[in-house]
Amino acid sequence: MSLDKQIKAIREIYNQFDRAGEKHQPIIVGKFALTVYTQGMYPANIISLLYPDVPLLERILAELEYKRFGDIWIRNEINVEVSKDFHLLTGSLNRIEVDREQIINVLSLEDLLLDMMIYCVEGDDLVCEMIRMMIKSYYSFIDFHYLYQRVKDKRFIPKIKEFKKSAEGG
Repeated sequence: MSLDKQIKAIREIYNQFDRAGEKHQPIIVGKFALTVYTQGMYPANIISLLYPDVPLLERILAELEYKRFGDIWIRNEINVEVSKDFHLLTGSLNRIEVDREQIINVLSLEDLLLDMMIYCVEGDDLVCEMIRMMIKSYYSFIDFHYLYQRVKDKRFIPKIKEFKKSAEGG
């Protein structure tokens, strides 16, 4: 699945939210947010969207002719997950420009790192490497104080410290 096709699908969903008169669009979360931040280096085949009004999000997906299979909605090659990770809404988001015209809402880098850290500590080495790369690439932009404050699983702390030290050249 190409990132371009996925971004086009997100733009289409956002446009439908605009047509419905909504001021806010869904937030990209999960492994697809990792795909956005790594500019496709970590390919996720499912777009995970978080929106507090789940029935509205599902209605819009249905209007766009996506077919529902549990929490996954499918149309052609595009898979959209309706995320119910509402604890992520307490964090912040980044508005990222794509195609020089469209803004997409993506979970903040710090909240994404914490969200992905569960996969890392459970043994997903690829996710660990992506987290390491993101901490190194975005080191000067990461609010480490915020990151440490939001840790809920103490297993994350040694990994975060390891990745931070690596980014600092240690």
